[in-house]
Amino acid sequence: MESLAIQAGSFVLAATLPPISLTAACTSKLTPCGVIAYNWLDKQSAFFWIVSGLTVGVLGHLLDVQRWKGALRIFAVANYLAVTSCLLLGVLFLCETAPSLPIILGMLISILGAVLVRCLVLGDTPTSTFMHGTGFVFGLYAGVLAVTWVVWVSTPFISGNNFWGNQKDYIESHFSDTTHFVLWVSPLILSVGCLLVSLFSILRSKIHARNKDGQSEEVSLSVELRVLIYCLALALFGAWVAASLAAGDLGLSRVVLRLSAAMGASIAVYVGYFIGMANLRRASESNSAMQLMMELLHSDIAKGAFMLLAWPLLPVYFVYEVLHQAIRSCQKCMGVEPNDGDGPSVWITAEAKQHWEELVNWNRASVLERSMLVGIFYVTVQVGVSQGVTVFLSWLSDEIAPWSLPSMLAVLFAIGEVMFLLPPVPGLPIYLISGIVVVQRCLQDGRGFWVGVAVASVFSVVLKMVAVFLQQKAIGESFSRSVKVKKLCAIHTPTMKAVRHILSRPGLDTAKVAVLVGGPDWPTSVLTGILRLNAGQMLLGTMPIVLLIVPVVFAGAFMLQSAQEESESSADKYARLAEVMSMLSSVVLVGMMIAAVYQIESVQQQFKEEIEQGDWEKDPQEGEVLQAIEEDEQKSKAYEHFARWNLVPSGMQVLLYFGSMIMSASIYLVLLADPFESFSIADHVSDLPGGSILALINTSGYAAFACVLVAAAVLTTFELWRSMQVRSMAGDAEAKPLTSGDPRVAEGVLERA
Repeated sequence: MESLAIQAGSFVLAATLPPISLTAACTSKLTPCGVIAYNWLDKQSAFFWIVSGLTVGVLGHLLDVQRWKGALRIFAVANYLAVTSCLLLGVLFLCETAPSLPIILGMLISILGAVLVRCLVLGDTPTSTFMHGTGFVFGLYAGVLAVTWVVWVSTPFISGNNFWGNQKDYIESHFSDTTHFVLWVSPLILSVGCLLVSLFSILRSKIHARNKDGQSEEVSLSVELRVLIYCLALALFGAWVAASLAAGDLGLSRVVLRLSAAMGASIAVYVGYFIGMANLRRASESNSAMQLMMELLHSDIAKGAFMLLAWPLLPVYFVYEVLHQAIRSCQKCMGVEPNDGDGPSVWITAEAKQHWEELVNWNRASVLERSMLVGIFYVTVQVGVSQGVTVFLSWLSDEIAPWSLPSMLAVLFAIGEVMFLLPPVPGLPIYLISGIVVVQRCLQDGRGFWVGVAVASVFSVVLKMVAVFLQQKAIGESFSRSVKVKKLCAIHTPTMKAVRHILSRPGLDTAKVAVLVGGPDWPTSVLTGILRLNAGQMLLGTMPIVLLIVPVVFAGAFMLQSAQEESESSADKYARLAEVMSMLSSVVLVGMMIAAVYQIESVQQQFKEEIEQGDWEKDPQEGEVLQAIEEDEQKSKAYEHFARWNLVPSGMQVLLYFGSMIMSASIYLVLLADPFESFSIADHVSDLPGGSILALINTSGYAAFACVLVAAAVLTTFELWRSMQVRSMAGDAEAKPLTSGDPRVAEGVLERA
């Protein structure tokens, strides 16, 4: 076994070492190649190559080269190679706008090298053995890259002094600050990427190793899919981290967001290619988590989210498919393609026809309604949570800056606790603002920078501990008999039962600390209150959160120093130090979450049979929670009944179409039109034109808000109409004597309506 793992690792090393080494050399300042490569990439036209790749791809698709047989097959291969090459070059040439893309691309090519080894050379090697070797190799890369970067940065006699403050002196000035920083920190980004691949490979190795102990393939597939769901959640969590980092207007937030997007895309490819949709459906039949995932993917919410992005594209797609069918018909006449019997009357391709029929068979009223709800939620969170929190904390910083330190801490404490008690609001910005205003106050009082950082760090830790205590005592224990709170915490799900089991164990262990620090914040703390666990022990187990809080406080303090420095080089040094601290905090945050996911997953597998029986870690009110969920579903059926398209009046149908389209326009304005001016938590509202936050809103921002208001009006109109129909139906049902006493009579009335 060990020899096979070493052999697999050797092949993976041979396939992945060249792209990893080339990426590290050509995307960083470890060698002169990084600066040379980025200088050359900046001069190229990304637009030309991307358009060329898309054009060649569209032509190949129109000509159906993938359906050509025999000698013509070579044209299909040439088309694939041309499209891939052009798009890869186009992505590389985008480095001026997105300097992290070459790093991500190099990482993906390295992973592809390991995949090719698996497919072409080691196809017969057991999965557990191959993944074990792969995990070791990528773990080795992670360690070597991290050590190399630290030594390069901190050792003056290796290529000179490589601290950030000395980096911009010898590089061409046309590079942006973000590009400078990415070039400097690139090996560390690569190290984090390799570490994630290593952890995933080792975890997958352990999953498949269980097959040899008698575990069925279905069980392994179920576990693997659950791990992938957690990885997808981790990618979404990375996007949330990016939103938190954006409060400081750090270029790093875009790097984190792109890494999360790459991770999500990789998971989608992995599921589609290595697991397959057939296995995915088979696993969902016996796995509650996968059933929930599949239901979500096929739900009207997912369809509504799809429509938000698809509205501008659907007309183009179907017009394109009409042209596609015309060309396909000509090729059939010429004998290039086999005749599949479509007949001359078919005006659109079979694939597009199937898509059209699927769209028509959707519950259109419900889908259009959900599209508006999803759009309003997204814009509200994007503007209210991200932009709103940033502006509010910046304004608060200006307002309390003249106050005494005790008064300042009192106000920050009150506002921070309110923010922590709101589940969707990120906690990182309050640590960041503490690092700015508290340090500034200490500097003005003559206490010094480091004293200010110490005070801000201790204050932030106390703030977090009090928030955990309040969530446990004020919410968890106070509402420990509340079915609504328990339903909100999802105490009936296997995941929360595993969390319950870990937290209920006596004493402190690694698993309990991992869950307290890296688990879902609000539900975990509330659950400790529901279980009436020892608050002191819970607070002690949460103390490692200091490893996350202190770097964020330092980031805020360095942002303050950057704004106060008169020297441009010193200001830039502190700005980059702020980004380094933010990256460190994000790495700690992701690491804590991975540890929590691993511990929760281990417990779920250990007690899998007990979970399936339904009595393990069962809450005394779990039956009431499930009944409440069922009642909610029953209540929603009456409203869903009037979301049937044939029951919606024609005028309301037109209104729903219009509302969904206008909401789609708002989403595209927010995503593409730069609706807001750049504003960081270190900026001042008083410096804006007119001293008003309205100066932050561009014309596209006002247009996006107008679209949201129109969509909200349409949604309100539809809800009022549906409510009137439900009340009318209920009145008709009450007017009829239900003498049988059978509740199914009322259900029959509903069905006949």
